[in-house]
Amino acid sequence: MKAAVTTAASHMEIQDVPDPHAGPGEALLKIEVAGICGSDLHFYDGHNPYAKYPTIQGHEFSATVAGFGPGYSGPIRVGDRVTVEPLLSCGTCYPCRHARPNCCTSLRVLGIHTTGAFAEYLTVPVTHLFPVGSLDAELTALIEPLSIGMQMITRGQVGPGDTVAIFGAGPIGQAAMIASIDRGARCLVMDRLPSRLELARTLGAERIALASDGADAVMDWTHGDGASVVMDATGAPAVIRTAVDVVAYAGRIVIAGISLEEVSLPVSLFTRKELTILGSRNNAGVFGQAVDIVQRRGEALRPMVSHRFPFAQAPAAIAFAHDHPAEANKVLLRMTPA
Repeated sequence: MKAAVTTAASHMEIQDVPDPHAGPGEALLKIEVAGICGSDLHFYDGHNPYAKYPTIQGHEFSATVAGFGPGYSGPIRVGDRVTVEPLLSCGTCYPCRHARPNCCTSLRVLGIHTTGAFAEYLTVPVTHLFPVGSLDAELTALIEPLSIGMQMITRGQVGPGDTVAIFGAGPIGQAAMIASIDRGARCLVMDRLPSRLELARTLGAERIALASDGADAVMDWTHGDGASVVMDATGAPAVIRTAVDVVAYAGRIVIAGISLEEVSLPVSLFTRKELTILGSRNNAGVFGQAVDIVQRRGEALRPMVSHRFPFAQAPAAIAFAHDHPAEANKVLLRMTPA
């Protein structure tokens, strides 16, 4: 089969690789559409700490079932369109034993630690399949990034009436915003790039602001109270420092951005505001909720897709997404004709 193989930092090429075969407990999938994620870009340019080459990347995708390994007798049928929860956990470590497999101490992610979906076919455990009914292939590929936003709002206990301030209007910030609005919250979204802010407005943000004006915007928007929930989708220490200032007393901060940098915070604010500060990683048991949101709100989410490339142009697509962040929001690879 054909696969887009990342052979070294900043180098991807289309190669012929062996066809996969489904073993017991596995399904063979024919990939339809695969999205390029921010973590894919960091893997591609060598800045992802898990980057090892050669690797077939890709963990957010739609597919049809091409077959099953021996012994499968479940409800999913050959030809069904599915998406896949791409997390492979050990099931025995402390977080796995406490229903937090997203934090598994030996977590593996499709397309990072194992073979991913930038290929014509892929085998996955049948337990990770999520049928999507009549949802089209393009919208199905948006479910996995939506699950990251679902995890953020679940960690932050977002509900009706909450004021949610989101730093970072890339796909993950957008996912957190969409999931928050679906829960009845109001959202202010901040970013450095005006193009991403305009997209956030299109997707439902009540207010947008440049990141440089973020602190003033939050306090003005909340009439001085501060946001009941502040979400970081940037990983920038300066943003996290600002989040502590602009969150309401008794508020919650959710950090999903990734960075190796350190951040300095005044200890007094932890107790004075009685803050709840939470990390958010991947998703833990909310993937089905992300399927539901995309099934209900799909057409409203389609503007998240900024570019579409045929699979044969995968190397050009990932280079474009990497080099043009102001233009590229969600870039999709189409394995089959539209």
